[in-house]
Amino acid sequence: MEESAVVIIGASSGFGAALAEDLAAAGRTVVAGARSARESGGGVLYRQVDVADEQSVADFFGYAASVSPAPYGLVYSAGDASAVGYGWEVGPDELARVFDATFFGFVRCLRHAVPAMREAGRGSVLALGSHSARFPVEMLGAYASAKAALEHYVRTLAKELTGTGVRANALGIVAETALSRDFLDRKASALGRQEPYPALPQVRDNLPLARFLLSEESRHVSGQVVDAFPPAW
Repeated sequence: MEESAVVIIGASSGFGAALAEDLAAAGRTVVAGARSARESGGGVLYRQVDVADEQSVADFFGYAASVSPAPYGLVYSAGDASAVGYGWEVGPDELARVFDATFFGFVRCLRHAVPAMREAGRGSVLALGSHSARFPVEMLGAYASAKAALEHYVRTLAKELTGTGVRANALGIVAETALSRDFLDRKASALGRQEPYPALPQVRDNLPLARFLLSEESRHVSGQVVDAFPPAW
């Protein structure tokens, strides 16, 4: 078993891609699931996966198991923040789409990864949470609700995994990514804002804490939701 292996879901771009490259550069084996096909390289083994499709998720984890039967880390960075609007404007179909990528995809991945991690008696599950899951952000109710569900699922999972050697935490980042910029542009347009919102911090500023939560140094940290500091505006 490759004990240092980490599986990252949502590594097409942004935080997931940056973390995959960062861990691989440090010598860890990384199997990265990406919505769009990417060539493996730089120590990262990319594989296409659609987190909203059960068979696609099963196929991805079948490949991951061939690389590392029991990965040490599972990082879930996938999400959909495209449903931007006031609570009375977002329809059920839009909400379902956001939940499928942001929350239900995480549940699908757990079913494939956690049993092997429990059997190995060690490991770290890390889900990408959001400040908006706990503090209202106008026009982001769909995404925020999905993240709130994900974060509470993580807390419950941590409780259920007590004594197994496997831990679960959530990390809320603040970073300039395609996802965050798309949301900010949609919000600015909806509010009639003339100037675009300022750039957020760089993705790499959020990596040190993720590295810690995926290391043995954090083996006694579980059930926590840690936020990066959001900008004042």
